[in-house]
Formats: sequence, structure tokens, C-alpha cells
Amino acid sequence: MTTTRLPKTITAGALLATPIPPVKWIISGLLPAGLAIFAGPSKAGKSWLTLWLCLQISQGKSVWGREIEPRTVLYFSLEDTLGRLQERLYQLVDAEEDPERLILQTESHGIGQGLEEQIVSFIHTYPDISLIVIDTLQKVRKSDQNGSMYANDYKDIGALKELADKYGICILLVHHLRKQSSSDPYDQISGSTGIMGVADTTWLIHRQRMSKTATIRVIGRDMDEKMLHIREENCVWTLDEEETAEQQALKAIPDYLWKVADYIDSVGKWQGTATELLVAANISDVKPNQFTYNMAKYFDKVFEPKNIRYKTHRKNKVRLLNFYGDDGDGGDDDIDITQLSGWGIPERPSPSSPSSLGALERSKHGRSVATGQPAEKPTGTAPNPCEAAGA
Repeated sequence: MTTTRLPKTITAGALLATPIPPVKWIISGLLPAGLAIFAGPSKAGKSWLTLWLCLQISQGKSVWGREIEPRTVLYFSLEDTLGRLQERLYQLVDAEEDPERLILQTESHGIGQGLEEQIVSFIHTYPDISLIVIDTLQKVRKSDQNGSMYANDYKDIGALKELADKYGICILLVHHLRKQSSSDPYDQISGSTGIMGVADTTWLIHRQRMSKTATIRVIGRDMDEKMLHIREENCVWTLDEEETAEQQALKAIPDYLWKVADYIDSVGKWQGTATELLVAANISDVKPNQFTYNMAKYFDKVFEPKNIRYKTHRKNKVRLLNFYGDDGDGGDDDIDITQLSGWGIPERPSPSSPSSLGALERSKHGRSVATGQPAEKPTGTAPNPCEAAGA
């Protein structure tokens, strides 16, 4: 197996004139050649799923709707016995099948202690190999007290990536997650950020214990982020749904924003407080400051596609929202929506200001510019930045 070698330095002009092979996909759009990490909690079904993937690739069978070119696969199943692997194969392989292109290995050397030579020898023996799986990464790592964790992780994973890049194959490392939770799911991968720093592709599986469903978050240098929703049926994981990062972002938008946008689009123009707008759009159980926070956050995705514009100004100590179309007028003393985030709307006038309270009573509730219908007096609480930010 050969790859195109480039000089260590090259001018931009020479690079533009040099044919570069396209990305080689083991599983189209999900798993390219290079160094890949497949991480998940203990007992999440990683080994079952990995063995099924190895079988599909070695036999040229489709994976989640993607056609596969049959290639030799080496599976280092280092936490299993041959007996356990046989039992799994009985459940995954039909009697008429003969998966000769899947090679199983239950023992190996460690990184820097002969594993690299073991892999190279196998590649020379089976030149059509496309995928090598090491299950698990920790089984091929030696304890090194010298240097930082980051440096050791980067060195070990980098040695395997060098082999993957040199021979144009994918080396997939099955790995565990930390028990501590994190707002960034990739921070849960056991070890330092050096592991993610080397990896070309990362799969992160989440599954509740004994659940029949799971999600796999896929991210990589050669692909857009994806979320796979999978389901286990008879020891095989089938695909229920696949989402792009953009689709995931749209699903995160609260439903009440779409409802408000539809209401404003139907009346043409609207002005009033956040509380009045929620009442007018028939939305309950949403706090005004929660609404304004998320409106500002998702305005470009929800309101702008409907050509709805927005400005705000304060009148009689009450913050008014002014929604209008492209040809509308936002009025004087307007503030752009990008300055809105964090405001709690509305506010009652201070009891010490009778003139303001009287003006509020006389002005009634906010009115739809299209219908002119009055509503009730605004109610609400003072802004709570922590509550808004956590919405």
C-alpha cells in the first residue's frame, strides 16, 4: 500500500499544482483513514458495536445506509477471550456467511514495546487492510511517570497516528470516559486533551444502562459534526436518525420562540412589553427575562428568516419591544437586539414615582399595531441574570 509523499516544505503555488488524493473513507462521512477514537462509558455496548462494524466492513455490507467496500480488518479485542468472541459472532453472523476478512487478535504488545512492529507486519501480510481496531486503548499503554500526562498521551497516540497516515488506513482506538460530567462532552474522554489533539476523528457514544437506544456524536477534521440516533435490535445497532450540527442547533431552540415569530408575522407589527407579547401569543409558563434572553440568542434563526426586525426602547421605566417588517420604523432612541441579552422585561414603575405609574395606567397594556387591541397591565419581576443565563 503506497501513499503520495510530499516534500517537508512546499510553496503555496506548488501545492496548488500538486494532485492530492481525496479523503479515503472507511465509512463514508463518518470514519475516514487516520487516527480515530471511539469513547463511551463502561458497559455502553462499544465492543458489540465495534465487532459488528468490523464484520460489516470486512464483508462489504452497508453501515447505516452507506455502501462499504469490502476490506480486511484487524480487531485487537484485548479485554475478551476467544470463547466470548465466538459467542458474539454466533449472534451476529448467519450460518451461510464466512467472514474470512475479519482477523481477531486477543493479545498484543504495548505502544513502544512492539505494537507498531506487530501492526506493520500485519499490513505487509494483508495489503488490502483498511481498518485496525484496538479495544481498548489502555491495554496497549505502558505506565510512564516521566513527563506530563498531556505529553505522554500525545506521544502514544501520535505513534499510532503516524502509522495510520503512513499506510493510509484507519486505526480506531476504543476508549473510556471519565465518571465526572462536563458541559463539553469531549472533556469526558479519559486522559488529557492530548488524545483529542491527535485524533482525526472522534466518536462519542452515550447510552443509559440497559437502554435500547443510544446516541453517537461524531466530529472530525474531514467532516461536519453529526449526531447519530441508534437503536439495538438483536445485538445489532440500527440507525433511527442522523442529524447535522445545524439540525441539532435548530432542535435546541425553544418552541415558544417559533410561536411568537408566527404571531408577529401574522399581525405585521407589534409593540409592547415581553409579558404582553407572551400573553398575546398565548404562551404561558415562560418568564419574560427567559423569553428576551432566548429571543436575542436565536433571533437570526427564528425571526430574521421571516423578515422580522426588532428594536427596543424604554418608556415610563418600562422596556418596550418593537417588532416590524423591512419597511417598518423602529422609532426613536432604539437599541439594537444585540444589546438585549440579559434584560428582564418588563419592569413595574417604582412606587415612588406616581407620575410614571399614572402614565402606565393611562397607556394601558401593549397594543398590536395591526389590531390596536388593548391588554392588561404588565406584570413581572426584576431581571435575574443567573436565571436568564440558565434558561
